[in-house]
Amino acid sequence: MAPTASQADEDGSPVFGVKMPVGYRQWELIAPSHEAGDFNELRGILGNSIAMAAYREGTLPFPDGAILAKLAWKREPSSEFPGAFVPGHATTVQIMVKDSKRYASTGGWGFGRFVGGKPVDRAQHETCFGCHDAHVKNHDIVFTRFAP
Repeated sequence: MAPTASQADEDGSPVFGVKMPVGYRQWELIAPSHEAGDFNELRGILGNSIAMAAYREGTLPFPDGAILAKLAWKREPSSEFPGAFVPGHATTVQIMVKDSKRYASTGGWGFGRFVGGKPVDRAQHETCFGCHDAHVKNHDIVFTRFAP
């Protein structure tokens, strides 16, 4: 049985109550990403079994129960291979939980951003939906595309 957002390692996020799902580090990789600029991060986006089935089938909107987890690390130059980069220290874990009833006012998604396993402040969580809605409304407010 796939873990759900209610099975949690840590406290819930302000605004949404989203928690870090138990076992999320064992989920499948949806795609890697890189954010340049001030963030300068390498990221791995993982999905639970419901999210992965939706990605493989091209299902939009995502079904309730889909959960995405984005793990982020500072991008560091490799000491062993010039021109390559590796993950440095961990920066955040971000969770998106699809529950169209509970999160109806935010496109059906609840958000959680965690640093050191603890949720960040309310002000940061209040920015999640607006950014997603402004940029990826046509993809069920999800930035990540599946990397086959």
